Amino acid sequence: MNERRFNIDLYETSKTGRILRIALGAVCIVATVWFIGNISGTEASTASAWIAMLFLLLISLWLIASGLGYTDRYIIIAEEKMTLRKNIITSPVIFTAENLKRVELMPLSVIFITDAGRMVLKLGTYYPEHSASVMEAVEEFCSRNNIEVTFTESGI
Repeated sequence: MNERRFNIDLYETSKTGRILRIALGAVCIVATVWFIGNISGTEASTASAWIAMLFLLLISLWLIASGLGYTDRYIIIAEEKMTLRKNIITSPVIFTAENLKRVELMPLSVIFITDAGRMVLKLGTYYPEHSASVMEAVEEFCSRNNIEVTFTESGI
């Protein structure tokens, strides 16, 4: 099985969208620097103006990080391991046949059970065919690596 990557964000990204986010982030940084240069030492230099500049700077950094892929949420399913990045704050979690004890598949979520605990991946209803392909790939990984899979119809 080749390595398969599934985007688990609520939106699909394209190369054009990424380039536009990076460009918009760069424009926002330039605008922030220009505004800071223009309001420094003038009557316009108020607390609310500086808060607005900070906000614009943070938004521009977020746009650039998003365009570069640092904020992506994904699951990568390969022959020997699954890599899950569920949120942007924590680092990706790697599941192998040794550390994954059981997987529970539900209509809108997948629960990975390890010795350390449980991790719930909520797939949502935005792309139902996408969720089905993620679940099929997880089930295929588990059957290939002799990991117990249970199907549950009820919620968590």
